[in-house]
Amino acid sequence: MATFKFVLSKSQHQKKNNSNQSMLFLRYTHKKRVTYFTTSKNIDDKYWDAKNQQIKRSYPGSDRFNILIKKIRQRVEDIANGILIEGDDPMPNIVKQQYQEKKDEQNKKTQYTFFEYANKYIEDSKKHKKHGTIKTYTKTINKLHQYEKYARVHLDWHNIDIDFYYDFIEYYTQVLGFTNNGFGGLIKVIKAILNDATEKGYNTHNGHLNKGFKAIKEEVNNIYLSDEELQRIIDLNLSYDKQLERVRDLFIVGCYTGLRFSDFSQIKKESFIGNILQIKTLKTGQWVKIPVMQQVLDVIAKYEDQPNGLPKSCQNQTMNKHLKEIGRKAKIDEMILKIRNRGKQRIETSIPKYKLISTHTARRSFATNMFKRGVPSRVIMAVTGHSTERAFSSYIKISKDENAELMLRYLEIA
Repeated sequence: MATFKFVLSKSQHQKKNNSNQSMLFLRYTHKKRVTYFTTSKNIDDKYWDAKNQQIKRSYPGSDRFNILIKKIRQRVEDIANGILIEGDDPMPNIVKQQYQEKKDEQNKKTQYTFFEYANKYIEDSKKHKKHGTIKTYTKTINKLHQYEKYARVHLDWHNIDIDFYYDFIEYYTQVLGFTNNGFGGLIKVIKAILNDATEKGYNTHNGHLNKGFKAIKEEVNNIYLSDEELQRIIDLNLSYDKQLERVRDLFIVGCYTGLRFSDFSQIKKESFIGNILQIKTLKTGQWVKIPVMQQVLDVIAKYEDQPNGLPKSCQNQTMNKHLKEIGRKAKIDEMILKIRNRGKQRIETSIPKYKLISTHTARRSFATNMFKRGVPSRVIMAVTGHSTERAFSSYIKISKDENAELMLRYLEIA
């Protein structure tokens, strides 16, 4: 009866240097004959769980490593079972020969450079991911090509490692002048491509598994508009400019529903069921139900003759431009200190608040204003569609003074 077992084995070089590292092999035994299949992976002995035949959870990247070795075992088992089905004896030398032939055949068809695989990854992603996500992937690859020209290097699997990481962040933040958060977004995409290639066996290098090779993210002091500021926007007389008026009215719908631009710009009459707005969000595919507030009812009444009962939307970029003009007219001109980091450099700038207004300000304003009114977080999350407290908390943009006032109010109620 055939048996399969993963074992560690040290090379002569590893033995000579008293290394803690060993190569992981799959041992196949049948009728007292033995052969070995390499995983092409070295691992510190302390991370191997021989009893459960898997990499321990304490090893960085253990999930991907375990997926890889399971695939190798499954391939060998499939070959042995296939030989049995054909009525032959799956002797180790025959199984090894067929395994190597299939591996060689696959390698001839699927040898990719990093960029070839990245392009394949993007093309495959077009089948199930949003257009905005694909644009982010493409932007990342373009930035890597720009870096290649600057650094005079050719990037491939072997040199996308921690040294590349530190050089790339210096290029992105110091040479190009972009922020750490932008760099973090690029690294997130790069790691996704590398992890996918590793799981599928196309990448055998693990430089990206270094704990320092991470997608950094720093908190940004994004703004929200208070109820009082929103009322000033509502009270503006924009009848002289119908486009500004439509942008203002649609923005108000976003501020009192908590929907993203992609959703509040596509609301249909059929979405309103009594005093409830029911919509399936584009980004997450979740169904959310939102109570229709008076500010939204006022907009609906104003545009009742329009096909969808709401003002016609323009492009997101165009709307953002108009919103800044509307904010200026509403005198939302408090100076806001914006703090960004470029590498280790801290950049501080003061900007009038109206210049920071965008379509996404609507969603933050809804979440923050509802929170300030005392609506429980879980209730707000059911409306905004946030699945975790951590993701939701990034939308609550109250100042320390506002937080102190809220606490005093709660203490008075108690």
